Amino acid sequence: MKRCMVFLLLFSPLFVFGKKTKEITDEQTREVYNVLKSDQSIRHGDYQKFSYSGKLLAKGRYSTGQKEGIWDYYDYYGNLIQQYDYSKNEFIFLKNVDKDKVFKVVDGDSVVDKKLDRPPLYLGGEVIMMENVFRNIRYPVEARNAGVSGKVILSFIVGKDGLTYGHKVVKGIGYGCDEEALRVVKEIPDNWAPGILNGQAVSIQFILPIQFKIQ
Repeated sequence: MKRCMVFLLLFSPLFVFGKKTKEITDEQTREVYNVLKSDQSIRHGDYQKFSYSGKLLAKGRYSTGQKEGIWDYYDYYGNLIQQYDYSKNEFIFLKNVDKDKVFKVVDGDSVVDKKLDRPPLYLGGEVIMMENVFRNIRYPVEARNAGVSGKVILSFIVGKDGLTYGHKVVKGIGYGCDEEALRVVKEIPDNWAPGILNGQAVSIQFILPIQFKIQ
């Protein structure tokens, strides 16, 4: 019986990696990825994401629905900006991290301005974060009819665990734009690496402007 169990443990990865997959091209999100034929809600295999202009923004690999190994993330110009190892949950490469920038560190009810060892970072970079916003945002009919445009300033907390909370409008322009900006920002996936201060994860207040402009 023990020999049989050892055999199953040794060869179980073959059953996982030997699963049949199907390639999916999503023109709306500009993603190319593979899913299991047995359950097409589960991503499994190579993944790529492209910008509106066709530039590669991200590439990596899924294993039964989970990101695994090293993923590469790029800016709109094709420059590598992040490499993240999802198997070890750590950055391998970061480009142009500004350590002189001051952030608002949240500790209970107090907020203190501090320079950080590492700022809070969205996995994939701000390009991919804002792609989620641009894809989901809708120009409010009230604002469009009134010819209103402008910038809504939002804030939220990136917690020690990388999750976000406390979303609010700091400066609005009305006509439904404030509510719409708040809605789409709350829907940004929580793919954050928290800010680091003195080697420890800290909660940071993050400011994000959302531009409304009538084309």
